[in-house]
Parts: sequence; structure tokens; C-alpha cells
Amino acid sequence: ISTFAPISYMDRSKITLIRPLIYAPEKEIRNFIKRNNITIMKKSCPMDGVSKREDMKKMIKDLKVDIPHIRANLYGAIKRSNIKGWEKEAK
Repeated sequence: ISTFAPISYMDRSKITLIRPLIYAPEKEIRNFIKRNNITIMKKSCPMDGVSKREDMKKMIKDLKVDIPHIRANLYGAIKRSNIKGWEKEAK
């Protein structure tokens, strides 16, 4: 399993990418935007909708039929894998 961490440093652009809504389901974000009448910026990525990200979203949606907790299982696997940035939180 490989993925960007919630906080990732991008070497080429020398920026730190922070994804504060990483655990928020897309459906909840869409509902919040609709309820609060927030204008959505037009997508400019030429790969939007035709990427591995979209393939994975569809695969997870399909798997959820047979494995209802698939998202929690994947997050757990990522956290246990010791991928930099996904370490377990200190208690």
C-alpha cells in the first residue's frame, strides 16, 4: 500500500501539502457545500475523472457492498504499514 500522507513535503515544488479533510467522506463534504451554498471552483486538472484515483474510488465503492468497513480496514492497514506520515498518533 502506498499513498500520500496527510502532511506531505513535495520536494520538486518545495511546498508542504496538508490535507485536513482526509478522513471526511466526500459525500459529507458535498452535502456541507450544498447546505452552505458554497461556490465550487471549476476543475482544471486534465486527468480529473480518468485517473487511478477514480479507479480506486470505484473499486472501494464496489468492495463496500461485501465489506462494509473497507475504508476503516484500509486506513488501519496504511497506519500499520509504517508509511512515513501515517504513523500512529502518540497517546
